Amino acid sequence: METPLLFIFITIFILSVLIIFKSIIFRSKITNMVGMMIAMSIGMSAGLTVGVIFGILIPDNFFIATVLGIIVGMSIGFIAGIPVSIMAVLDGLLAGVMGGMMGAMLGNMVEIEYQNAIIKIMFFLFLTALLMLLYMIQKEVNKSKPIFYTNPLFIVFIFGLFFILFNQMGPIITHEESPNNNHVEDHH
Repeated sequence: METPLLFIFITIFILSVLIIFKSIIFRSKITNMVGMMIAMSIGMSAGLTVGVIFGILIPDNFFIATVLGIIVGMSIGFIAGIPVSIMAVLDGLLAGVMGGMMGAMLGNMVEIEYQNAIIKIMFFLFLTALLMLLYMIQKEVNKSKPIFYTNPLFIVFIFGLFFILFNQMGPIITHEESPNNNHVEDHH
């Protein structure tokens, strides 16, 4: 597995664990609706992102790519909903199913030249959703606006810097050239 792809998987795992951990710690201060939104958002965004990646990595077996995307999305959504309520668990499960399924479809349908771009877009959407969830949790816990998020230019700068560094890592998915592409036809 290439380094940028491994980085994406590790980032998804760490940020998902962080959000789930925060929702467990602050469970008494988080309303049921916020908990449901956390489970649904994290299940859907993780399922979509991982589903796209599996759809691209396993193009010959759409069933396996879909099942893997669904399992990841469902698992994260389910675990995120446990500290809140059964409704949050259900929201997280169903959002994970939908995200994993739709992500695998999208990843499987994307042309080869756009595969790196769609992975970057989906990862950006995942990071944006998680950042908004962190903001929502912080606002719910403190009942005030967090200082970290008050200046939108700071967030734009962080995302810009992240993508400049991320693009320096090279392509996420590399494709090998077929040896048959370089042959010359022999005319008799």
